[in-house]
Amino acid sequence: MRRLSSPWSELASHYAVVVVGSGYGGAITASRLARAGQQVCVLERGRELLPGDYPRTDAEFMSEFQVHFDPEAAADVGSPTALFELHRGGDVSVVTGCGLGGTSLINANVAMRPDPRVFLDGRWPDAFRADVDGLLEDGFAWAEHMLRPLPYPESAPPLATLSALAKSAEKLGGTFRRPPLAVTFEEGVNAAGVRQGACTLCGDCMTGCNFGAKNSVLMNYLPDAHRHGAKLFTEVGVRYLARDGARWRVYYRPMNAGRERFDAPDLWLTADRVILAAGTMGTAELLLRSKALGLSLSGRLGQRFSNNGDVMAFGYNTDVPVYGVGLGEAPSAGREPVGPTITGIIDDRATLRQEDGMIIENGAIPAALARPVTALLAAASAIAGQDTDRGVIDRVGELARIADSAVRGPYHGAMRNTQTFLVMSHDDGAGELRLSGDRVRVHWPGAGRQAVFTRVDERLRRATEALGGTFVRNPLWNKLTGHELLCTHPLGGCAMGERAEEGVVDHEGRVFAGPEGTEVHEGLYVSDGSVIPRPLGINPLLTISAVAERTVALMARRHGWSVDYSPVPEAPGPRPTQPLAVQFTETMYGYISAGADEDFLRAGDPARRDTSPFRFIVTVDSRDLEETLAHPLHPMQLSGCVVAPVLSSRPMTVERGVLHLMTHEGARPGGRRMRYQLPLVSESGERFFVDGYKDVHDDDGPDLWVDTTRLLVSIFRGEDASGRCIFRGYLRLNAKDFAVQLSTLRVLHAQGTVQRLAALARFGRFFFGELFETYVRSKAA
Repeated sequence: MRRLSSPWSELASHYAVVVVGSGYGGAITASRLARAGQQVCVLERGRELLPGDYPRTDAEFMSEFQVHFDPEAAADVGSPTALFELHRGGDVSVVTGCGLGGTSLINANVAMRPDPRVFLDGRWPDAFRADVDGLLEDGFAWAEHMLRPLPYPESAPPLATLSALAKSAEKLGGTFRRPPLAVTFEEGVNAAGVRQGACTLCGDCMTGCNFGAKNSVLMNYLPDAHRHGAKLFTEVGVRYLARDGARWRVYYRPMNAGRERFDAPDLWLTADRVILAAGTMGTAELLLRSKALGLSLSGRLGQRFSNNGDVMAFGYNTDVPVYGVGLGEAPSAGREPVGPTITGIIDDRATLRQEDGMIIENGAIPAALARPVTALLAAASAIAGQDTDRGVIDRVGELARIADSAVRGPYHGAMRNTQTFLVMSHDDGAGELRLSGDRVRVHWPGAGRQAVFTRVDERLRRATEALGGTFVRNPLWNKLTGHELLCTHPLGGCAMGERAEEGVVDHEGRVFAGPEGTEVHEGLYVSDGSVIPRPLGINPLLTISAVAERTVALMARRHGWSVDYSPVPEAPGPRPTQPLAVQFTETMYGYISAGADEDFLRAGDPARRDTSPFRFIVTVDSRDLEETLAHPLHPMQLSGCVVAPVLSSRPMTVERGVLHLMTHEGARPGGRRMRYQLPLVSESGERFFVDGYKDVHDDDGPDLWVDTTRLLVSIFRGEDASGRCIFRGYLRLNAKDFAVQLSTLRVLHAQGTVQRLAALARFGRFFFGELFETYVRSKAA
């Protein structure tokens, strides 16, 4: 499979359409609008991970785990682009995915339609309810066409976990069935022209599929968008947006570039239309920040949050083998298949009151979590577990199995016989997302004490009793934590409504422009789970997808665009491996003045009364290390911003800047020159051009440090140096910032530590070799 994403340094300053987020809503929007001929840019905070990149071990999992604690703790743990994101500090803990493909990368693939009675609820706008059999039905059909959900095949190997769930269904009296799964069970080419492998039944769906069999949007909608011209950018964290005349200005932060170590200001781009699809937590957080900075929005923003009645619990150490632990790196030969994460359901939705219905599913513990979960369940069962069968012989057997797991690991004993239960039901949807510090948190006192969770608890205890196991609840759901809920299917927060007094968006996903009325912000949409105004009582991915398909269809109809739904042939094969690149972030600052014809040092003398401060923060990227070193100019790309109050009251964006590193061009005999060329654009649209150089030459005295940390700059009006020179001066780099700069140095696209260190050594030999030639060898000669 081809990589789809481009680095943030290639972003243009304006796009017709910007989609924020790349989960179901974002991927569908990008695909359909690209097919409609629109210029589409997708911004994703996470990284692009392909099959083979996902964690298989507990150590790898921890490197892909980020936690946002209560703002009073003033601490986030993990990389901001790690795959798994846990939001703590509120009344509900929420797990989401972070990467190109969003939560579709780590969900359990169940693609079922909800109980039809869900759409009769008055919380949906009238126009939406009237369109259930129209565009919404079309949306379901298109989503099913692209995601290709199928039940676990009857012809596939039998699964012990499925048999165990069927036994629980007999005890409970619910309807047992195999749900449709967004999983490929036979190798072939999908609707987006992407060739996918067949499911290996390893059970590791929830930590990302390393075999390309999971039908995440990374396998269908996103490649389709890319194929039709959409540009996808990863490691771009959108912060907020603001209206700018007829356009939208989107402020963002490049991730993992080290810019935050220099306290760099946010960068920006503009768009005619913005579709927010950052997921329930991300979209609400972005809009809440925007509202705090002056964007007029509905007072209902953040309200109607639901955790979709999510519950997770365990039938621990049962009397029957389950084989519900993913295989990870373990060889599959001789092992019982685990299957996809979820393969069966107990459908309890045929209740008189729809709100009393629920879905109970089996689950698999990914291999990357197997050892920590083994220890957790052993402790939790001893402290708070409910043994559902009695007897001395039974107890001796249970203790023996616990010891077996402790000694031989999670594929034996008690863990071999453990069933994971996952439930979706109907909470009251009365939660609220609030901005606390810089993070969104769930405010929902007493959420876990709702009657629905007591009903679910009893059903799961009986499901465990059918297997003769120990019932272990979610460890967070207890009196000490206030019955805190763990949510994996967050919904609402930007719910649709008839008017701003009732919701944040209308039935088309258009954002209301104030606290009351039906006026909307032209060109601003939301398309993700946050628009769903109530719990769905089922895995929500298919409904979110159908609503997103309807939203983009209405958007196209409103603007007179035609979406081409034609099928595509198989996509080309993978591109060659990406070349090694070196990247670091640099800041320099100093002063400039209007003495365009003056000597640089006099023009930038801070003692002058007519000087003005000037600073840049740029990320330097070689793109292809070998090409950079082989080229006589040694070009590297510059991206970032310039702060110069005399030019603009707001930071200006560097558009495709270039650094010529240690080149002979323009240098004095025996010396080198480092030339910086920075095209700038301000928020008002004014353009300037910075042309600067470091004169690296061995003059009298110890001048190496000065030569390599002093930049002589000229500023021109316009797009290049052909314009009128309006300012001159010089910038410096101090020792502290140089140390920080070194800490941002990293190698991109390296396959392991050895290759990474070799690339750093190659770059270092070139740079310091040029210094040696300039300051040592030339003097010796």
